[in-house]
Amino acid sequence: MGNGTFLNNSILPRIGYNPAGELVGSESREKFGLAPKDRMPDATDSLARMNNYISYDADWIDFETIISTESDQIAIAPGYLEREWLDNERRYFHYKMDSPILNFYSFISAEFSTVQDYWLRTNGDTVTIEIYHHPAHDYNVERMIKGIKKALDYSTQEFSPYQHRQVRIIEFPRTSGGFAQSFANTIPYSEAIGFIAAVDEEDESGVDYPFSVTAHEVAHQWWAHQVIGANVKGATLMSESMSEYVSLKVLEREYGEDKMRIFLKDALDRYLVGRALEGIKERPLMYNENQQYIHYNKGSLVLYALSDYLGEETLNKAIQRYLNKVAYQEAPYTIAEEFVDEIANATPDSLSYLIHDLFRTITLYDNRVEKAEWWINPDSTYEVEFTLLAAKYESDEKGKRRYKDAAGDSLLLEKEELRRPIQSLPLRDYIDVGIFTKDSQGQDSVIYLQKHRFDQIENTLRFTVGAEPSTVGIDPYNKLIDTQSMDNRREVLLREETAEILE
Repeated sequence: MGNGTFLNNSILPRIGYNPAGELVGSESREKFGLAPKDRMPDATDSLARMNNYISYDADWIDFETIISTESDQIAIAPGYLEREWLDNERRYFHYKMDSPILNFYSFISAEFSTVQDYWLRTNGDTVTIEIYHHPAHDYNVERMIKGIKKALDYSTQEFSPYQHRQVRIIEFPRTSGGFAQSFANTIPYSEAIGFIAAVDEEDESGVDYPFSVTAHEVAHQWWAHQVIGANVKGATLMSESMSEYVSLKVLEREYGEDKMRIFLKDALDRYLVGRALEGIKERPLMYNENQQYIHYNKGSLVLYALSDYLGEETLNKAIQRYLNKVAYQEAPYTIAEEFVDEIANATPDSLSYLIHDLFRTITLYDNRVEKAEWWINPDSTYEVEFTLLAAKYESDEKGKRRYKDAAGDSLLLEKEELRRPIQSLPLRDYIDVGIFTKDSQGQDSVIYLQKHRFDQIENTLRFTVGAEPSTVGIDPYNKLIDTQSMDNRREVLLREETAEILE
């Protein structure tokens, strides 16, 4: 096929009955007289736990393959190249993996240009890095290599050693889709999302997504290829959410904390759009049913927020303990409850509400700045006073929000009633409060950023600062899931009597 073929093992014959082929949509099932069906089994389903969510017909397998292709192409599969030869104008490649892998593998063939590099382990051993790309598509190869190295650095330091001797990224045509996919030591990567991306380094609001996507896919070598969840609700928390978390932390180390608002806001907006378009049921993160807007977007927000609340070292140590218990596990496979329990054990009592809100329920915030003003003190410092509203709700699976009234009864609040009057579940929440000024380039610069405990909805705060404030915010970096995040920050206005004096 022209210059590029990408296939994975889903095209091959499968053993047994594949439940993934069943109808899921309620209307489709009703049409044929079928009872409603969840997209994935419950975590209490002991039979479902005997399979991982990647493959229903095999567990860990020994992998070896011989691929034949045209004489001017390179064919690639997971494993290490044992032998290559020509026969009858066909080119053959023999690959073999040196340890068991998931029953999940791919075959790619094309006329490739190749770029090689290496990553150095702490013991001095090297891991080979190879990028196979269409000869004209070399624009972002260096960004991908950097993403590989940074993700290997982070994941090895924080979780466990990298299990292979090489990492390969292989370009495939966009006709096969706009995604990347991580197999054992081999990452097929669409031209559409990396190789032909035009990254504008001058765009302050831009995201270096060839770097970001690469970090995510390399992280899958831990989160799926070392730890793999059972085929039950919540499985992708330990694969997609964790890989996206690693990507965010790598981005943070590369571009700094100030840039994180862009990435977090993007994840928040994508989650909110996804839940608005949900056609069946939204699930809490811990019980998600392979729903991308939940495990990618919400999952990354939740884990990043926890790294902020607990501390990155504390969170990562808890995750590492979990990985050490379940890596390369045989059936019955691990479930999200075990992952969350390990984090909960590392969470102080004062923050235990986060485990309930972030993992076990669909909890949303309605935080906003109502008003803010500043004035100059006699000693030339600046006084800033602002009123914040803090509120949170639980949502049901259909998008209605739940709060408790004065009698403690649980009520459902219709969507059109959300903004006024503001209501809230009982608050005991720690939320960032920020004060910002403009630097010489006109960018926000932090004057003050601390977590405050909020026990009531309306709160007036007052601070003395050493620079002229420009904006204030509650959860100004969008670490929490707020459905109206644009009002988390507000411009600080000069108090009227002070303005008259300055005039």
